[in-house]
Amino acid sequence: MIETALIAAPDRADNAVFGRPLLERLMINCERAGIKRFVVAAPRDRYPDVARAMGRFKNLDTVSMVESFSEILNQRNAQELGINLSSPCVSFSGNLVFAKSQLARILNAHASNPQSINKSVSTDRDRGGEIATGTIGEVLKRGGISTTVPASAASLLPFALNGRPEDREEAELRLAKSIREESAHKDAPMARWVDRKISWRISYWLASHTRATPNIVTVANTMFGLATAWMFSVPNYWMRLFAAIFFLISITIDGVDGELARLKMVESDFGGALDVITDNIVHSAVFIGLLVGCYRVEHSRAYLYLIPILLGGFTMCAYATWRAFKIKGARAAEWLDKVDRWSGRDFAYLLVVLALINRLEYFAWGTAFGTYVFALVLIWITGRTESSMKPEVEEL
Repeated sequence: MIETALIAAPDRADNAVFGRPLLERLMINCERAGIKRFVVAAPRDRYPDVARAMGRFKNLDTVSMVESFSEILNQRNAQELGINLSSPCVSFSGNLVFAKSQLARILNAHASNPQSINKSVSTDRDRGGEIATGTIGEVLKRGGISTTVPASAASLLPFALNGRPEDREEAELRLAKSIREESAHKDAPMARWVDRKISWRISYWLASHTRATPNIVTVANTMFGLATAWMFSVPNYWMRLFAAIFFLISITIDGVDGELARLKMVESDFGGALDVITDNIVHSAVFIGLLVGCYRVEHSRAYLYLIPILLGGFTMCAYATWRAFKIKGARAAEWLDKVDRWSGRDFAYLLVVLALINRLEYFAWGTAFGTYVFALVLIWITGRTESSMKPEVEEL
């Protein structure tokens, strides 16, 4: 596993991308990929400026600064820095902007071919940046057999700022677009084809033109969602139709807080927990409002009895999902992506259709008992998956 990063200090290390210096963004992405040691090369007269561009990394013991990487090739200097020239590393040159998915692709390519120097050149027209992996000694000498990591057809990153005024704006736009590509494997179909195409544009605008934080977006969208819950309870066709449409909008906006957090690199456990809790509150309120609205339209107490049944179904679904997310093993990530897709929010589109034909009671009955079916099926599949993964976990 690669634990060392060699960084040729970018000329524009302090250029802000979505409010965070270019060099600090690079180091955060490395840290999240498991990189534990950083060696930054810069002329000595640039040390203060480069250190400021590191943000919270500038005072860490795991960060070393050298005037040139040629110093490391000297065995004595390498030992003083605690560097083993035969250890694997990832190196960066140029004013690079990239997302964690691009770095993951490059590190995976190294894992499959650790004997070669694997290079990935930036996608800007000047090809002004490069990411390479290999042993520290070979990367610095640029020796050995070299292969280039191919970029996917839809790849927009890495992108290097090359001094043009429009470069930063282009880099931010590409970074925002890459969010849709990163989440495609775990989004439900409509979320992938429609929601993300809208939400990333909202996230991009908020990150570029406002000081809005992800938690502010979460709270604001929660208030909007609770308003739609009240609208569902009103026994009026147009009010309930607009409630369904507004709930669909709320579902789309619900992806913005996470996207905004990733763009600004301010993800936190608190923010993630707040998003999950408020999602559950809004969904519970919406379904209760829907049942109350059905009761007020049809004057049948059966809909009031469905409320505790529905809440019980939500509880079972929460347990089943929690149990599914406890699965560990090499195939766990693939399994969790499937859980995300199955528990997606594409039902909001069905809700609009049923509101349009004035048959929301179908959704009320289907949801009340469908939650139990979903939970039981997920529990059953989780049990089978755990059994099939047990030998794999024991080997690990």
